[in-house]
Amino acid sequence: MATKSQFDEAAKRLLGEEKYSNLLRSGFARPDFCREIAQDAFIDGLHPSPSQDGDLVLIRQVATRLWKGDGVTGLDN
Repeated sequence: MATKSQFDEAAKRLLGEEKYSNLLRSGFARPDFCREIAQDAFIDGLHPSPSQDGDLVLIRQVATRLWKGDGVTGLDN
């Protein structure tokens, strides 16, 4: 199981540090980040990184639990 910290770092890499920080300051929570990453992936707007494939797998797992599963992130502290 992934941790909250691993999720946050993956989101930061996928969105870019500046966008991630701005969204976090505006009150975004992990479900909001899943939506933002999904939208950016759809329009090919994610930041390239060597870990992009693995980062997307982690985000997809969390999004699946949120949207198709029990509605919680399932992330460990």
